[in-house]
Amino acid sequence: MNIEDIQAYHKHITGTYDERSGNHENSDWHRKTALKLLEELPPRAGDSVLDIGTGTGTIAFQAASLVKSGGTVIGVDISEGMLSEANKKLAASGLDNLEFILADAEHLEFPGNSFDRMYCASAFFCILDPLAALRHWQDLLKPGGGLGFHALPETSYFWVSVARDVLAKYGYPYVMNTSTGSLEKTRQLLGEAGFTDIEIRVQQTGYYIPLEKARKSWIQRDDFAPGQYPHPVHAVPPDILSQCQRDYEARIEALNTEEGVWNDISMYYIYAYK
Repeated sequence: MNIEDIQAYHKHITGTYDERSGNHENSDWHRKTALKLLEELPPRAGDSVLDIGTGTGTIAFQAASLVKSGGTVIGVDISEGMLSEANKKLAASGLDNLEFILADAEHLEFPGNSFDRMYCASAFFCILDPLAALRHWQDLLKPGGGLGFHALPETSYFWVSVARDVLAKYGYPYVMNTSTGSLEKTRQLLGEAGFTDIEIRVQQTGYYIPLEKARKSWIQRDDFAPGQYPHPVHAVPPDILSQCQRDYEARIEALNTEEGVWNDISMYYIYAYK
């Protein structure tokens, strides 16, 4: 990907999350899944912590209370909107061991061996080069330090998994979630990045979507395609794209049940050490 595409992708990400920043605090699901990372890999008093893709600071604020006055927490995000909300909360909190920084998760300007704990909640799927990012993060950890993050298997979100299969049939890759597509792929990715003592806990969940709504979920050119830019449908000729949509709708109809189409939103909780 050239520099212009990378810049355009970052602009797309920031625009997407800036728009969500005002309502992000209202998402109980995001809060619970983020804090579960912290509960299962808690920082200790005196630890230095980095929260990647901090959003409005859910993990960062909780970590700051756990590391106490002898520890430090830094939350980084690419969205100024999210950080604006986080800094409003910080100003009201009175905490002096926490700060928020505008930064790209794939190019963090910290010295190696800086952090005892690193977290990344519901943001890894946005990474353009997952292996390079994990190697970078592993370098930032102190020896024995731990990383906890979320990742999505290939089966998560039917409109992604089905669209991926349909586009692949015609030779067009849709890469969202493919780097962590299975437990085996995820373990291999972390191993290649230099992590050890890898543990992956699977949270299996989902819900049904009515058929008519599911049929209309076919991806559009202006949709957000995390981890890829531009959206893969930009490269597909109109006639093939129309056929892809017909194939997609046929696949969706085949998945339909009395309850509707199952939308798998399973998630990996991943913990690994340097």
